[in-house]
Amino acid sequence: MADDVAEVRRRIDIVDLVGQRVTLKKAGKNWRGLCPFHNDRNPSFNVSQELGRYNCWSCGAKGDVFNWVMETQQVDFAEALRILAKQAGVTLSGRGEAKDKSRDERLEAAMADAQSFFVKQLQASDEAKKYIADRGIPTDVVAHWELGFGPGGDLLARQLQKQGHQLAECKEVFLVDKDPSGGYYDRFRHRLMFPIRDERGRLVAFGGRIIGAGEPKYINSSDTPLYSKSRVLYGLDKAKHTLAKTRTGILVEGYLDAIACHRAGVTGAVATLGTAMAEDHVRLIKKWCDRVVMLYDSDSAGQKAAERAADLLQAAGIGVRVAMMPQGEDPDTLLKTQGPAAVEKAVDAAMPAVEFRLWLLRQRVAVREDEFWTGAYAALATATDELEIERYAHELAGEYPGTKDRLAAKQAIKRQVASLRRGGSPTRTHRPGKVGAARAKTGLTGPEEAVFRAMLSPSTKQDAWQALGEAGLFVTGAAEDAAVSLRQTHQGQPPDGPAADWVPSLPEGPALDLMSSLFMDESAPTGSAVLADALARLRSLREERAAHEIVAKSGDLDDDALRDFHSRMQRLKDAETEENQGY
Repeated sequence: MADDVAEVRRRIDIVDLVGQRVTLKKAGKNWRGLCPFHNDRNPSFNVSQELGRYNCWSCGAKGDVFNWVMETQQVDFAEALRILAKQAGVTLSGRGEAKDKSRDERLEAAMADAQSFFVKQLQASDEAKKYIADRGIPTDVVAHWELGFGPGGDLLARQLQKQGHQLAECKEVFLVDKDPSGGYYDRFRHRLMFPIRDERGRLVAFGGRIIGAGEPKYINSSDTPLYSKSRVLYGLDKAKHTLAKTRTGILVEGYLDAIACHRAGVTGAVATLGTAMAEDHVRLIKKWCDRVVMLYDSDSAGQKAAERAADLLQAAGIGVRVAMMPQGEDPDTLLKTQGPAAVEKAVDAAMPAVEFRLWLLRQRVAVREDEFWTGAYAALATATDELEIERYAHELAGEYPGTKDRLAAKQAIKRQVASLRRGGSPTRTHRPGKVGAARAKTGLTGPEEAVFRAMLSPSTKQDAWQALGEAGLFVTGAAEDAAVSLRQTHQGQPPDGPAADWVPSLPEGPALDLMSSLFMDESAPTGSAVLADALARLRSLREERAAHEIVAKSGDLDDDALRDFHSRMQRLKDAETEENQGY
């Protein structure tokens, strides 16, 4: 199937395809027109013939030829592939052939037998049953969610072989793996097992949580012939009846969180599967939901994940609220410590996404005034309507610098927000900070964009690649996610060839979205000097964060720690020699 997808993508000219519906005009190396996904008055919809992708700077719509057909014709991926294959004159290999149908049936049978094995192993394992009891999971919940136990070794491999399954095929669906000697061993070892079903209830994958000590805590099936992790939400098969009635989904991070919500009576809960929110997740959510309440962990990682997911969901026109969990709690622990009513209370008290973004801005240590306002404008620009902008502009007007006239302040704020919503930038009414706030287009700061943009040029790619591996360099979670995705995709080595070749080959996710957007943006400066300046600013901010962490840890520093603090602050003063301009 992968070969079919690649061949269809190669044959379909995205400019011709999009041009059947949108009037496009050449603009530099790209094509531009009015976005068909929102009420666009100023052309903000860009199409790259080189990448085979489109991107709207205003509403955030993006994708390739398959996404275009899925969005404009409201079909799933399989149907989009069929439509485009017919248009391109590509015969889909094995489509409808008995041998391929038989292969899928064999894989599904192996999955079903593995599930039966895991359930029986749980019943036979005192350790696993004790673990479940200690987690406070009742036996009826275990049965309802079909939980099991993967003991490890090669017990599953031997059982599957005994049942007549080909272990080479079982490897394709992440049940077993091959050791150097040529034998097979179980992929899930000493783990509580969660069967993953698609929205139709078909068993397509497994997730496993370690019982006791050990890493990684969770292992999830990789993408297989039956499963794509960005197109499945855990618990949707059970939540869809509630979602069909309410059109309001509860989005959580993990298996146990989803189960906890359902136990608490919040039966519209679903979870992403060990991955950040992706465009395909959003399309699936939009099919079932008009509104989403995000119930993520209360730690900084959970807050960053919530902010990134909110960006994607709002860009798709989905209403978003964010629930604030008590410090150190997640839905699973909250259910155990405070009971079902506490989970329902957290959902009911969820705040609008704009309010959540403003709250996050205020939590940042030593946030500069100019950074706060740039971030505040970006937060308000994500509002769902003008009334929401009016409300928050009114609330913020009392804090606006330079004037005590609340009406004038409110109008000034609304002008800045309007500029962002048109795809522009806020006017620099305050002295710009060293790094600035995340930008509406990508969710990255200016210097972060400069580092990733340098990946697109042969002359700066190597230096930028090295920077992507620096610990703690990036400010935003979006940049961290994209850096990890890029380095994992290319296995620690910078991508070969021109950007027009390697960017489209990136897997769906944060790196593809970001690099495509930057590739199509011809307005920003590039070059070695720009990269060097961006890295200097990001490293200075890293020093500042480290210095503040020292102060935060203790007000009573010893001599060595105090010297370290003053040294870091002096390096910051030396580094801050010019304003944040040119990005």
